[in-house]
Amino acid sequence: MHLRYNVAQSLDGFIAPRDESTSWIVQDDSIDFDELHESFDYYVMGRRTWDVMSTLEPNPCLKKRPGAIIVISRTLKQQDHPNITILREGYIDIIQQLKERHGKGIWLMGGGWLVSECLQAKLLDGVDVAVMPVLLGDGFKMVEGGLGGSCCKLELQSLERLHSSGILMTKYQVVYE
Repeated sequence: MHLRYNVAQSLDGFIAPRDESTSWIVQDDSIDFDELHESFDYYVMGRRTWDVMSTLEPNPCLKKRPGAIIVISRTLKQQDHPNITILREGYIDIIQQLKERHGKGIWLMGGGWLVSECLQAKLLDGVDVAVMPVLLGDGFKMVEGGLGGSCCKLELQSLERLHSSGILMTKYQVVYE
């Protein structure tokens, strides 16, 4: 399976403002979120992303079978969240094991630090960015914590402009050297 970082980003490079709100994300009725969610078997995310996702009604993540949601957290307790898998450590190895399975794909949902670690481990296959026509000025970056001193090259696979909203839908393949 491929690991894809699928994320909304402001034009100035942030995936969330400091208050972690989602109201800045431009809505576009032409985006088929059901189809998007159906193209992945697993979700991997940090705790902050889970905190936001868990408040959504209806929650698209919870339509997946138990165990399909993997949250990296030092604070959440597994017994409090029986329908998700919580990992404190060893998550890079778990992601590698998931990638070796057959299936649709793994959605790396959020956590710029988690993306950085997956890139450093050469696990990330693609980066899909919905660039919002919004400037946040500050917030959480798409990649946090650096890339271990190396550059990560991306090869553009597709680019689509959603005319009604001005969102740019981009798909890149990660090129490891």
